[in-house]
Amino acid sequence: MAENETAAGANRTYDDPIPPKRIPTRPPGQHPRTLIVVPTKEERENLDWVFERFQDLDDPDLHILIADDDSIDKTWSRAGTWAADDARMHLLRRPGRFKGRGFALRESYKWAAESEFGYEYVLECAANGTDDILQVPKLIAALDAGADVVVGARSVSEGGDDASPRRRQGLACFCTGAPVDDVESGFRGFKMAALRQIARRLKAPDHRIKAEALAAAKNAGLKVVQVPVPYVSKTHDGRPKKGGDSGAGALLGLWLRRITKRV
Repeated sequence: MAENETAAGANRTYDDPIPPKRIPTRPPGQHPRTLIVVPTKEERENLDWVFERFQDLDDPDLHILIADDDSIDKTWSRAGTWAADDARMHLLRRPGRFKGRGFALRESYKWAAESEFGYEYVLECAANGTDDILQVPKLIAALDAGADVVVGARSVSEGGDDASPRRRQGLACFCTGAPVDDVESGFRGFKMAALRQIARRLKAPDHRIKAEALAAAKNAGLKVVQVPVPYVSKTHDGRPKKGGDSGAGALLGLWLRRITKRV
């Protein structure tokens, strides 16, 4: 889509001024301070949707970090406009050659751990609408209840599509050893203490970090749980979902690393 076209489902172009920012009306202190990490690559036309959905949560204890792989469409620029003068919105622009979900997430974990805001929980979700930010309170509730790691297991519940990808993940479940039947879901959350335990063991450069993180959590003896979230096969503007799963070869290699305690 050209930058002067109107984004699908919207009445403005994504070069227009951002919508008015909203200040949370709820009091702080409802849960530990939490950061949502959103890795992006060419997602400029989705950014307004992401930030408006974030504001819909009306949560002063919730922050958001856009970790952008130096997008050609200048996703980083739009994110920077949103983040200006708002202490809850942040941008991590990642120029250079180390691109991909794995690199973006590891750099975001480091950013969160070193932040002055003292985050206790770190969540992850996609920018394209396949992960509904309004489901974030479910993940936070699971961490509040004692989980170290929580995965949003894509489900037919709550308006999700009929065919959940959970049905195709027997090998992934076996290889990670984690008690989760949607290993490849990237909608998840961690306690900061759990991330500190496993971050150094994570090496995958791309989407394979999803399975790798669960294998590392299993080996570290962390408490891993899942909560159902709607499965959406198309992005919020109607396009087919893009993404990737780990692949049989990568999963078997991960299984070998897990049983030899190298993850």
